[in-house]
Amino acid sequence: MKKGLLKLALGAMSILALAACGNTSETSDSSAIDSAATTTTDKLQEIKDSGKLVMGTSADYPPYEWHLIKDGKDEIIGFDIDIAQAIADELGVELEVKDMDFDGLIPALTTGKIDIIIAGMNATEERKQSVDFTDVYYTQTDIVVIRKEDADKFTSEDSLKTAKLATQKATVQETYLLEAFPDAEIQSVPKWNTAIMSLTTGKVDAVMMVDTVAKQFIAQNDDLMVANFDINSTPNAAAIAVAKNGGDFLETVNNIVNEMKESGKIEELYQLNDQIVTDNTAE
Repeated sequence: MKKGLLKLALGAMSILALAACGNTSETSDSSAIDSAATTTTDKLQEIKDSGKLVMGTSADYPPYEWHLIKDGKDEIIGFDIDIAQAIADELGVELEVKDMDFDGLIPALTTGKIDIIIAGMNATEERKQSVDFTDVYYTQTDIVVIRKEDADKFTSEDSLKTAKLATQKATVQETYLLEAFPDAEIQSVPKWNTAIMSLTTGKVDAVMMVDTVAKQFIAQNDDLMVANFDINSTPNAAAIAVAKNGGDFLETVNNIVNEMKESGKIEELYQLNDQIVTDNTAE
């Protein structure tokens, strides 16, 4: 039996959608990135002059970011949104949130369509070739979500070797599954709620994702559970991304986030948003 959602709209259409840019030519992509690289040293002043900080995120990741429908209004809220708001307040500018597929975030940043990515993103070596990252602001572990009826079938990581697995495109979870389970059937999708839907409808056997986010999806689906074994992936270490050669902007954002972390504000915001998701998930 599935629990309904009265207010939480995890699968809502993006209210400020931005599609990832496709490659038109190698020359045009290169020139766009080169242009961004030459201007990011002045990015802090540019943002202050514009009066707006444009944040890119993928709002299907509660309690980090998700859609909440309240009084008929669809709003993107969450832990990462609150961090972005604190940064915007410190800079003295307004915050604009753009929701898009996770694999479109870095292209949007490198081409100057957004100023910053806050989306529970890991600072992998591959991503560092395209963007700069702040220090880590939050760390969590991965878990595997399965159907309760399969609890006796999937009892270890080895039991997933030939299973049908789902995860989100361009994530560290996708990378891990492709490397650790070469004989498994991997379904990579743009949104986490799509992966969960594939699991509930029997199209896949398991979904790998961050523990607290997984638990929010499980809270909405009585037929799902956390598999009773550990997954050997490295912990998820979320950091904020800015365009290459971030200069004063990167340093300023890093200082703001580190101050929030040291004061306990980061953890406070996380717990607050975790409770908001729980409160808005109806029985």
